[in-house]
Amino acid sequence: MVSDEIAGAPMASSVAASLASNVAAWPYARPRRSVVRSRQRRIYWRRRLVVVACLAVVVAGSSWLIAGRGAHGFVTSSDEGSLRLAHVQLPTLVPIVPAETKIAGSLPGLPFPSVGESAVLVRGVGLLGATPDEVSVPIASVTKVMTAIIVLKDHPLGDGSGPVFTMTAADHLAWEQAVANGDSSLEVVAGERLTERQLLEALMIPSADNIADYLARWDAGSIPAFVRKMNAMAASLGLRATHYADASGVDPASKSTAVDQAILGAYAMGVPGLISVEDHPYMHFPVEGTAPSYNPVVGQDGVIGLKSGFTDAAQICLVTAARRKVGERIVLVIAVTLGQPSSLYGAGEIDLSLLNAATADLGVHQILRAYEPVASVSAGWTQKALQVYVPVHMTVVAWPGLTVTTVIRPAVPVAPGAGRGWTPGTKMGLVEVASPGGIQAVEPLRLNHFLSSAPLGWSPGATSTTVSGSS
Repeated sequence: MVSDEIAGAPMASSVAASLASNVAAWPYARPRRSVVRSRQRRIYWRRRLVVVACLAVVVAGSSWLIAGRGAHGFVTSSDEGSLRLAHVQLPTLVPIVPAETKIAGSLPGLPFPSVGESAVLVRGVGLLGATPDEVSVPIASVTKVMTAIIVLKDHPLGDGSGPVFTMTAADHLAWEQAVANGDSSLEVVAGERLTERQLLEALMIPSADNIADYLARWDAGSIPAFVRKMNAMAASLGLRATHYADASGVDPASKSTAVDQAILGAYAMGVPGLISVEDHPYMHFPVEGTAPSYNPVVGQDGVIGLKSGFTDAAQICLVTAARRKVGERIVLVIAVTLGQPSSLYGAGEIDLSLLNAATADLGVHQILRAYEPVASVSAGWTQKALQVYVPVHMTVVAWPGLTVTTVIRPAVPVAPGAGRGWTPGTKMGLVEVASPGGIQAVEPLRLNHFLSSAPLGWSPGATSTTVSGSS
């Protein structure tokens, strides 16, 4: 035991010495570690700064490459709804087809009546002809065309029949008063239920004056308020010779011309629901029973409307609308005859003869051929000859002597110009062919060959860097 203690003494002694040595070394070991760590931190931050600097160079270089020298950032295109580059140079389109084309030939005379006034209009094409020196005259129940337009625009029928109305004793009394005055009317009794569609049918087919007043009060609260709406609509349509004094046409102060009523008739036939309520030779009503139309030509030769009228002041008035085939197209032709002394059947014969003569004068005429160049492409950075073309024939319905206009509407897309350029077939805009009655045809303008984008830094006035024929 004594020997073990004596043997362990040197070990304890060496451990103590080692500890003493380490403790003695601590003051000197700490500075050595701080130096190493500082060096590692410096290396770490130096590397981070290098990485950040490289990233900054990459971002700046990318921006320069994308935006080009002198770019001012991005702009938003309301047409494309996406970001476009402000610097992109766009080519311009220079028309190489006539702005106006006159259809060959001259228009034959139309069979206008010797008294009164008449007009013929083709919807979407224009006014084909009218009697000279027209003046504003009473139009009787033709007034109800505007009444129907206002009601249908304010209360569309859609696919249904609209709200249901219950007639009252006051409504029956209004009918009795209309009968006593000799006005056209529809018999109604208290408790009778009629839909909006039925009321409009009564307005347009048996031409009921009492129903015209009923609809006016329902729509606007009073007849004077409704008349103000009628005149406002006439003004908005440019019917300068038209003035309304009532909703039915009984008042001779409701006046217009044949030309104005032809324009209104063409507009009316486009109002949803109107054709469906008046294209009938007769209609059945709960109390009145079967009521015939006063329009004697509905259902003949494509006639689908529109309205007749008669008063002592206006005499016989008739607006006739018919669908007619011209080539492979169906067009709507409107004939109007006012102030006829004979009869509704006589006015109907006049309108039919005008419709037939107008249809014979109409034809389908080619204005632009398919793949015909219609504009040259002007781009200052290239000498390459480029054009745009239409992919199909462009035709119009017209009569001899009518002037048709061709309008080029450039709309060069920006996006292709930010890359290599515009590929063949790229849509570069639109071409419209129009007659006085409106635009008849619209087609895209397509690029015929590849057009390179402008070189970076190119600006108008700079010398082109692209040789002729290259891309």
